[in-house]
Amino acid sequence: MRRIFRIELILFAIVALLGLGVANVQAGTNYKKLYFKTIKTNDGIRAQIKAAKKQLKKLGYEKNATAVQIMSDANDQIRYANEVRAKADKLAKEGKYKAAYLWAYQEFQYLVKAVVKLHVIQNLITTKKK
Repeated sequence: MRRIFRIELILFAIVALLGLGVANVQAGTNYKKLYFKTIKTNDGIRAQIKAAKKQLKKLGYEKNATAVQIMSDANDQIRYANEVRAKADKLAKEGKYKAAYLWAYQEFQYLVKAVVKLHVIQNLITTKKK
């Protein structure tokens, strides 16, 4: 449980830091740099999602029908993030970094939605056990 709490805290910090960076985007911004920074952040979030899903599986989320439905929705968000990532990568290879950055940020939003759903599952499971 402490590990999941740490994951929540780390993800919150990542979201806050990236949010500050996005708020400061102006004309003349180096979109190539922003693109790679966002991709790096997204990769970190993906690693945390993988760890959280593994932990939830150990906790036996499959025994709770509501948790299974929420996990299905989280997996949909991850699938959407994968589709958007492909678009961002394609645009980056073409040198269109502004568009690539915008798609990478869309991927970030889908990943955050998935993280929120994983937290809901974790809270659902831990409150049911008490």
